[in-house]
Amino acid sequence: MAGAVTVLLIDDQPLFVQYLLRFLGTEPRIEVVGVAHKAEEAITLSQALQPEVILLDLSMPGQSGMDVLPQVRAAAPSAYIIVLTSHDSEWYQEQASRRGADAFVSKHEVLDRLVQLILERATD
Repeated sequence: MAGAVTVLLIDDQPLFVQYLLRFLGTEPRIEVVGVAHKAEEAITLSQALQPEVILLDLSMPGQSGMDVLPQVRAAAPSAYIIVLTSHDSEWYQEQASRRGADAFVSKHEVLDRLVQLILERATD
């Protein structure tokens, strides 16, 4: 879709991934170009796709999203990385920011804030 903000979704929970794909699919200015379920996939797809926005879950088995965040940042340096997590404490926000995240959205706030953050990236 020409002119749409390209998004890579990184999350290991199939139901949440389906939910986000349906939710983001209702917004014509957003195009999800890839989905990764594990850290290795996240790094590979970030580098190959160079998405404008990366949605990264912090809680994944094996290497966590927090651990993989600097590698994803290095693989797609111009991407706007939005951390998605159910851990919405200030400590997690600070740690994510230090490791390269640009924004932080609690999974409880997805409906309220996510599309707005992604589309703001398109106007930056």
